Amino acid sequence: MRSLETLTLLFLLLTISVFFIGKKRFKFLLLLMATIGTLIAQYFIEGLRWQFAPCIYLLIVMYIIHRLNKNSVKLHYRALISIWYVVAAALPIIIPVFSLPTPQGNHAVGTEVFHWVDSSKSEWFTPENLEDYRETMVQFWYPGVLKNKQKPEPYMDYIDLRAVTIAEAGKLPSFLPSHLDLVETNSYKNLQCQSTNENIPVVVFSHGLTSSRFLHQSLFEHLASCGYAVVAIDHSYDCNLTVFPNRRTANYRSDITGHPDSIKIRKQQMITRTDDVLFVLDQLEKIQSSKIRSNLNGRLNLQKIALGGHSYGGATAILSTQRDKRIQSCFALDGWINPLPDSIIENGINVPIMYMGRPSWRDSDYPSNYSKLDNLMRSTRSVKYYLIIKETLHLDYTDVPLYSPIIKYVVDVGNLPSSISISTVNQLVKGFLDSHLMNKPHEDFRSILSSPLIVNL
Repeated sequence: MRSLETLTLLFLLLTISVFFIGKKRFKFLLLLMATIGTLIAQYFIEGLRWQFAPCIYLLIVMYIIHRLNKNSVKLHYRALISIWYVVAAALPIIIPVFSLPTPQGNHAVGTEVFHWVDSSKSEWFTPENLEDYRETMVQFWYPGVLKNKQKPEPYMDYIDLRAVTIAEAGKLPSFLPSHLDLVETNSYKNLQCQSTNENIPVVVFSHGLTSSRFLHQSLFEHLASCGYAVVAIDHSYDCNLTVFPNRRTANYRSDITGHPDSIKIRKQQMITRTDDVLFVLDQLEKIQSSKIRSNLNGRLNLQKIALGGHSYGGATAILSTQRDKRIQSCFALDGWINPLPDSIIENGINVPIMYMGRPSWRDSDYPSNYSKLDNLMRSTRSVKYYLIIKETLHLDYTDVPLYSPIIKYVVDVGNLPSSISISTVNQLVKGFLDSHLMNKPHEDFRSILSSPLIVNL
């Protein structure tokens, strides 16, 4: 919890303790006012979140009881207040304003966001509007120079718009995610790019269905701090919610689970996603040549491009890699292989590839996923890594394990502590890129692969 939140709960506990004594009502009122003061300070300094609503209501209830019972607090009121406090104190711990892991590299992390329209592509998701062209939001994370004190970027923007759709995706009440804009990242807007003698290698990333560019920021920040430029795409209408600069939105339109032709539709849909990736690669060339203004003008190494993705984004990464020779290596985080064309599975891919994932897909809607992956890996003649991380589930390959200490009881998160699952994924991705994109010595990567958590098939 944040410092003012902890202080609020301590003052509230002291207030309750004095209230129960019954004879020191002046001290009770002073502590009551002090607790209200910390809540006001929270509002103006840290940001007051909905998890503290039970604390506010408890203060009101105690004041009413104080007015009605001047001499002592009856036993049933004490029991009510005690239970209420336990719930009120537990809520901000169970649903915290979490912290992203501190990036382990030597650089500060800069970030910038672009809104791009591909006027050569009609929007696949809106056939009713013939004048609608494909548009995306794309965010960069890169090694930067932090010269002055600057406030880090929030974990998510436009939370007033996003909270409802995030909650719908998890079948949760709409207010539950509304605190995510209070989470601070380790990234700073529009930092000057780090000055080095060598240009910066690029990692393009594709998110999964109902996800977004925001759900992998611990990985992106880690890579950026270690000298990579990460480019994450919001695939409009596949994304949980894409918000354009004027607050126009592209909502999620990809829910076809259970449709008899779902795989066929996904294969067609993936062409749109890979077109997004190839369009972004073209835009990177314009950034490098300064046709698009960016902090990365002239600083990108476009001979060193890797592509990665999670779930459906993993399949997007693999197909895009085969479609464009600019991509030099590829990785998939618990990638969904079923939508890949048979030709890709039968012929494999011709650049280094790393797949990491959960132990089994048998309990999913696509139990044949790993048999498809087996065939893909057998067909691939380039360097390949087929890794199983024990005790993980689908969302362990995102930031979601950080969201709550009890998150595994709500969504597909496994038994590993978030510090271990996220660190393992981050180290594996960096080790793979260092070894097979940057051609650095393999010793560190081999050391990571020797972890007892990892099964190298």
